[in-house]
Amino acid sequence: MTRLTSYLVACMGLLCISPYKSAADNPPVATLSPVRAAQCPEAAVTCQDFDAIVFVHGIYGGDDTFRNGTFDWPSNLPQCIQLDTNCRVIDIFKLKYRTAMLSWAKGNNPSLDVVASAVFDAMAPLRKRQYRSIGFIAHSLGGDVVSTYIVMLTERFSHPQRSQNGFVITLATPVLGSQIADIAHDLKESLFMSDPLLDALKKNNIYLTMLNDFRQMEVQKGQRYVCRPVHVHAAYEEKHIGPLLIVGKDSAAISISKLADSPIVGFPLNHIDIAKPANEQSPVYVWTMDRIKSEYARLAQWEEDHKNAPQNRRLCVGMDFIPE
Repeated sequence: MTRLTSYLVACMGLLCISPYKSAADNPPVATLSPVRAAQCPEAAVTCQDFDAIVFVHGIYGGDDTFRNGTFDWPSNLPQCIQLDTNCRVIDIFKLKYRTAMLSWAKGNNPSLDVVASAVFDAMAPLRKRQYRSIGFIAHSLGGDVVSTYIVMLTERFSHPQRSQNGFVITLATPVLGSQIADIAHDLKESLFMSDPLLDALKKNNIYLTMLNDFRQMEVQKGQRYVCRPVHVHAAYEEKHIGPLLIVGKDSAAISISKLADSPIVGFPLNHIDIAKPANEQSPVYVWTMDRIKSEYARLAQWEEDHKNAPQNRRLCVGMDFIPE
């Protein structure tokens, strides 16, 4: 085994942070679960006075993706984020989708389109509660999953449903794929293994390239209908794991420059640690909180500017919102 292959196998072992489940367990492809008790009452007709934030892991990720020792990022996010005299009350959720390195040989990792469809269904209860906004914090492939979900949402319904989502914060997301996925694909193929989800991460593959184009077209169409924008904020890793930079700046940053709504930031962290702040003073945590606060200020201003619009035109001035 070459030195590069040895490092690759070690990296895959590090990325395999979700417990192994046998094919017999047959878990659902995607699930959405609250991190803590929801602050929006179950009896409420809508959650218009509340915001939601959804954490989304990457490939081979799970509950440990955003955990560093005893510090669990989703659990430690404030329940209320102060803006001047107002406090935005937020409910926190985790979106999980089936992806396990140890299930390669069993062939039960789904393809990206299957994951996207399952995510669409899993998110339905949250959409129907009509939160004031839904924001995402996504690591690695999770950013591509969220982007695909939002494109599907726009195509299945329309732009007002897209505008239910306030922002997407991506951490080392391979917008145009990752070279390590190419290497891993060749290694698995030589071992007669298959993983369609990893194949979707191959460098400059046509699906991710087209997805990036679709996202830009969606933004332009949303502007024509004067819809509340879905802002994107991105960070990328600067530190290697062994000799490998899992997702390079070209894929996680440069490729998304036309979509980003704030300066794209690099952190001196590797692909795994960028999603694992040690505490609330960690730079990646501070940067993310700054982005969230700026987004809630923007969303509050949008509400003020459109408070006299009909209820079904408050997300898109030029298009009705039709509930599912």
